[in-house]
Amino acid sequence: MTWKSYKFAVILFALIVLVVLLVSRLKPSTYDQDTLTLVKAAKRDFSIELNIVGVLDAAKSHMISSDLEGLSGTIIYLIGDGEWVKKGEVLVRFDRSSFQKEIAELEAQVESYSAAVQAAKQVVAFEINQVEREISNAEYRHSVAVLELRRLREGDGPLKLSILKEEQQKVNTDLKRYQSFLLDLNKLQEKGFDNPSEMISTKEQIAAHKAKLASVSKRYESYEKHVLPALIESAKAKLQNGALLLQQTRQGGKYKIAKVKAGLLQVKGILKTKITSLDKAVFTLAKTEIKAPLDGIVIHYSTFRNGEKRKPREGDSVFMNQPLLYLPDISRMVVKTKAREVDLHKIKLGQLGRIVVDAYPDANLTGVLTFIGSLAAAEESGSSYEKYFQVILEINEEDKRFRPGMTCRISIQAEFVENALSIPVQAVFTENQGNYCFVKIEQGTFEKRKIVTGRQNEEIVEIVEGLHSGEQVSLLKHRP
Repeated sequence: MTWKSYKFAVILFALIVLVVLLVSRLKPSTYDQDTLTLVKAAKRDFSIELNIVGVLDAAKSHMISSDLEGLSGTIIYLIGDGEWVKKGEVLVRFDRSSFQKEIAELEAQVESYSAAVQAAKQVVAFEINQVEREISNAEYRHSVAVLELRRLREGDGPLKLSILKEEQQKVNTDLKRYQSFLLDLNKLQEKGFDNPSEMISTKEQIAAHKAKLASVSKRYESYEKHVLPALIESAKAKLQNGALLLQQTRQGGKYKIAKVKAGLLQVKGILKTKITSLDKAVFTLAKTEIKAPLDGIVIHYSTFRNGEKRKPREGDSVFMNQPLLYLPDISRMVVKTKAREVDLHKIKLGQLGRIVVDAYPDANLTGVLTFIGSLAAAEESGSSYEKYFQVILEINEEDKRFRPGMTCRISIQAEFVENALSIPVQAVFTENQGNYCFVKIEQGTFEKRKIVTGRQNEEIVEIVEGLHSGEQVSLLKHRP
């Protein structure tokens, strides 16, 4: 049920009551009054909806502010308030003259120090070449030691262990075969088929293979635990010696060229500082022009400027991070609203809702419930406090007429009730925390009857106990 239809139903009911009162005064006929105010309890289908009021907002937005340090930003161009812009379009320009002057001075200094660096490099070139040759020889010896250690760890060592392991497994397999054969001979002997010579030969083979297995296992264990570790340790020592020699060679080379290279390092340091300053100045110059990070509509941001709260304008000096513009992307809009704690059970993520924007009631909109707040906020309502949870619906349709802050009304169908015994909510009265209604017994006579209600919407309420289908109830309160 939309918000409009709900308002229409309320107004219609008020008119009906007014007509009844007028008719009762003009024609005091009990029959006419009963006819106008009686309804039947019947099985109906009805939907339970949550109707709330919300505010439009952009799903994605961006706050535009100055990134210039201090008060160095003076606005010389500002895009108009409310204009639609595309991504990359210029929004704000600041005065660039002081930044351009600084860049020109830094460019001249960078060029001068670059020439000084080239001259210093030629001085140290010969000494560096000699050191590199000595280092290359030491690196070769170190590489040989690395390869020798890798050969023992990944090549010859594992290969030797694999051969010994394979031999050990072969002897063990033969031993198990002879042991199995001996078991078969024992079983034959128990059955009376004695073969002494074969028995003796098999036992000799078992003994021989056990001895061989012990020998092979001992060689495997010796190589694994003693021989191979010793070879690896020796290779490690050679590698350490090679690494130490390489390190000493490198350190010695650095010492040899330290005197001639000191001047080069000093000039390079100055050049690096000037380049960093130049890069920073160029980066700062780029900040004097702010472009739109996304498509959207420009909204000038009001804040305190020179003692008064107003929107920015050309000629203003702004400080760093001072908000200037608000750029919402209205191609994707959301509705921000809140639901009462007592209505929270009616909603869940993914539900669809119908949305009517007050400014454009002709727009037929739908939205998906994408967020339900986890924390409640208490608001004062008359003499009591009521808790609310934030709710956000993402609008499926796009309409460029929409603007952030517009009021809209949302209707979410929480449940659809089928074939339930029900009456209008106007026929239900409350007394001492219990519900009752007035059931017609005969012409002009009513019975006050206690009822148990169930699910309901703004118009219809389900009757769980107390009424039967077809019974007539009054919309007005009667004396028992």
